[in-house]
Order: sequence, then C-alpha cells, then structure tokens
Amino acid sequence: MKKIVVMAALACCVVSFTQAQLTPGIKGGLNITDVSNFNGDNRISGHVGVFLHHTINSRWCIQPELLYSGQGQKYMTGEGERTLALSYIQVPVMVQYYAVKQLYFEAGPQIAFLTSAKSKGNGNDTEVDGNYNKADFGLNLGVGIAATRQLGFYGRYHAGLTDISKNNNVTNMNRGGQLGMYVRLH
Repeated sequence: MKKIVVMAALACCVVSFTQAQLTPGIKGGLNITDVSNFNGDNRISGHVGVFLHHTINSRWCIQPELLYSGQGQKYMTGEGERTLALSYIQVPVMVQYYAVKQLYFEAGPQIAFLTSAKSKGNGNDTEVDGNYNKADFGLNLGVGIAATRQLGFYGRYHAGLTDISKNNNVTNMNRGGQLGMYVRLH
C-alpha cells in the first residue's frame, strides 16, 4: 500500500511539473561561511550552479537547485593560519513567495554531499575527508530581487542542522551566507 501511495504522489508531481511553467537558469556568487564550535574567522569562497524555476501562481514558486559550494572556516594553529576548505554539491529546494512583483522571500531544506575536505595553509595542504560526514542537511532562508524577467540578485542564509564532524565530541555545523545573481534562460 505504501508503494502505491508513493508512486501516486510521484506521478502527481511529474504531471504538475510537466503542465506548469518551468524556467531553467544559472546562478552564482559569494559565500561567507563558518563552522559552529570551531574557533576562527569566516571563510570567503563561492558557489555556482543551475536551477529550475517552477511557477505555481503569481505569488508562489518552487525552485530546486544543484550547486557547487565552498564552505569551511579559517583557524589558527601553532604553525599559523590555516583554512578548513569543505567542498559540497548542494541540492536545495526553495519555496519562494513574491510579496510584490520584483521582491521575493524564500525558504527551504537542503541536502549537501561532501566532495572534498582539506586543511590548507603555509604551502601544506592536507586531506581531512575522513574527519567529516559525507552528507549534511540544513535549512535556507533568503530574499531576492528580480531586476528583469531574466536577471536577479539574492541573499541567502544557510543553517546546518546535522553534525558534520565524525571524530570528536563537539557538534560542528555548517553556517553561512550567500550573495549572488541569477540568470533565467527562458
């Protein structure tokens, strides 16, 4: 019975997506990130990816995305400053509410998959993949401005909800802000 319900729900989603207005696009920008309970300074990096904008009505939209994102944090050791460089493939699904035609607010869940983890600094890069979990789950909140039908700008905050570290007794979660621009291709 569960399989039938799941298959029916998936069929409804597919039908609604095929009959709705779908617009692909690209996006990218700046990341300012840190890791909770990890002393140091923010890491500045970037993100880039694609999205599929699904218009439900004049006020509501759903936008699944696929992004490559740099996260992590700078920290001090006895040898000097180092950077924890975490690279993720992120899959956020954002629900957007257009308060007015050009201004929207968005929120949604995100799952991210770790592609690499390095400790960088002083010409010595060390792989630390084994210290971090391969998946991260979190929530996003943001705001955006549609400058034209194709071009827009956004700001988003990501709050990690899962412990990304494997080998310590401290809970470490990803946090960060994104500033960027998008281009709708249709």
